[in-house]
Amino acid sequence: MLSAQKMSIDIDEEYLDMLTPAYYSSTTESNFVSEVDNYLHFARSVPFQLPFIDSTGGAPDYSIGRSFGEGIGPGGTGSHHPAIDYYMNSTGNKVNLYAPCDGYVEIDGSVDRYRHFVSITHEIYDSSSHFLGKMKVILAHIDLDLDAADGILPNGTYVKKGALISGNLYSGTMGGPHLHLEIRYYRPTDLGDEDFYGGPVGDKTSPSAGTWTYGYWNPNIGYGFAHPLNHINEVELNTVNQLYPEEIHTYPNPFTDVLTIDMRDPTSSSSLIIMDVFGRKCFYLKNTQNERLSLNLGELGAGLYFLQIENDRIKTSSRIIKK
Repeated sequence: MLSAQKMSIDIDEEYLDMLTPAYYSSTTESNFVSEVDNYLHFARSVPFQLPFIDSTGGAPDYSIGRSFGEGIGPGGTGSHHPAIDYYMNSTGNKVNLYAPCDGYVEIDGSVDRYRHFVSITHEIYDSSSHFLGKMKVILAHIDLDLDAADGILPNGTYVKKGALISGNLYSGTMGGPHLHLEIRYYRPTDLGDEDFYGGPVGDKTSPSAGTWTYGYWNPNIGYGFAHPLNHINEVELNTVNQLYPEEIHTYPNPFTDVLTIDMRDPTSSSSLIIMDVFGRKCFYLKNTQNERLSLNLGELGAGLYFLQIENDRIKTSSRIIKK
């Protein structure tokens, strides 16, 4: 992945968003910068979940095939990918996808199935109810033909976060079925193609951002791209439901060094895995029968992790934060 270039303006971000020079540049006047920072602040406060995580906090086994901002094209340097590609490792193309936030649903199945997408548009307002713009979340490589056969037809409706919006990935994508997750920011004056792929019908080569001849930014397009993990905020993580809250409890969450896990069924031998957001194992404990575990995880870097516990009766996962 190419190194992340920070803007000269500090917008307090843990993960790099891709913002065009129309948003930030060395000559941008300060009142405009303040306007954009204000918009980003309220956009990032929208309650958000990864679309393959269900209402219980459970998620299928997945891996990341292409990271946010990773080069694509000839030699991996032709243009940049303003999204993350998630591969569901054991479910094939049958994957339930849920609305990552509240908003209006749009589907586009008028092109070849490779380019089918579902999008959620959430309008952004400040604390005084002034309209600041919109956030458009695109879930692409969806098989809308199979969704229609399954009776999943959410087009044009307003849905709440967690509502089922698709059940099928397209099986014919390169490398196997996977979810392309892309978040775009638009202020009221921003222009830009809102389709998944902006090229001619049938074109599978143009990145959805257009031609990225200037690295991360296209100076002819005003909108920006958001890293999904900037939207999974601490409040949302702290209130997520766990699959078996009466049997498994983690605290404190967020934690600093030591994470305590209470398991109400010590008679069942359990395996415990902690993974980072890229699906890499950071900690593994096999065949424990302890009712309470206190794990010293001081060597983990700060950020979001996934805790998975499995025994002969349950398999559950939850999200934890290392401060």
